[in-house]
Amino acid sequence: MLEGRKNSILIVLIAGIGDLVLASKSIRAIRRGYPESNIHLLTSTEASPIGRNFPFVDYVWTFPIREFRKKKINIGKIFKLILKLRKIDFLAAINLYRVTSWCGSFKMGFLFLSLKAGKKLGHDKYGFGFFLDRKASEDTYGEMHFADSMMEIARISGGIPDDRGIEAFYRSDSKERWGHLFQPKKECGRNPIIAINPGADQANKRWSPHNFAVVADCLMDSLNAKIFLLGGPGEELLVLKIKRWMKNDVVDLSGQLTLDDLVYVIDKCDLLITNDSGPMHIAAAVKTPLVALFGPETPIHTRPYTDEQLYRVLYKGNNAKKDHSKNYGLDLITPKEVLLACIDLLTEGRNRDK
Repeated sequence: MLEGRKNSILIVLIAGIGDLVLASKSIRAIRRGYPESNIHLLTSTEASPIGRNFPFVDYVWTFPIREFRKKKINIGKIFKLILKLRKIDFLAAINLYRVTSWCGSFKMGFLFLSLKAGKKLGHDKYGFGFFLDRKASEDTYGEMHFADSMMEIARISGGIPDDRGIEAFYRSDSKERWGHLFQPKKECGRNPIIAINPGADQANKRWSPHNFAVVADCLMDSLNAKIFLLGGPGEELLVLKIKRWMKNDVVDLSGQLTLDDLVYVIDKCDLLITNDSGPMHIAAAVKTPLVALFGPETPIHTRPYTDEQLYRVLYKGNNAKKDHSKNYGLDLITPKEVLLACIDLLTEGRNRDK
């Protein structure tokens, strides 16, 4: 436990949706370690709806990381954010995420230098340890799952782990908007509801639309499954390609769901088929069975963080890690393998009532 007069803690995780879901266990541990403190979370704009639904977070600050990287935001807005944060005397500032470059270390170091905090904690790599009072070792993000790596940083910060996994939450209005999709119908009976997420943050992490179409048609023909196609802003064309390859009609939800809605829909489905992505981690958090397609990145660090019986990972190695125009590893995964994994999970049955 850190000693000090201040009563607020700032947790920094400026990363993607999936990263924040993976961090939920660590943030919860910090809340357990400081039950009387106000927990502030600084995260990316796109991930912020996930953070706002965490019951163990009191305040959420947003950082427009994508716009910042693309130089599409006025730097003055960043300084205004920093000035607002400087008005708070934090007991501690904790960067949960890994440091991946000297440039990233410098930027995060500048932020931490600007903050008023009794203690500053994080990952000691690429010189970031210079800005810290307590440091997680350089190899913290070595061979461990990233969720466990973040927990190591939470531990040195005074966090108290529990035996629960990662979590994601949604608001009740999502059920009001989309609950009708899951109402039992006579013609559907107990047939499975399966969501397909064809998107990912990098093009080389996406399985081909044609393969997704083949799998969807086979599941509908063999199991009379109801198929939902998911897709965030900008992924509507990707979903359209799948629909054009298919012979059956599906429910197209691309571009229609808020992040809250996405959590709700995934929570209520019987199975998710997905690339390595944020929705994959959401499914793991709500314990929806999933088939995860990995490539070219290894699943060692970011595989589904849930009960082993609830997921199947398909990974054929990495032949084009730095070539973002190709996805050889994913192309080696066949529709038949995905189908067998789906049937295997569905046969085992749901691990909880939806």
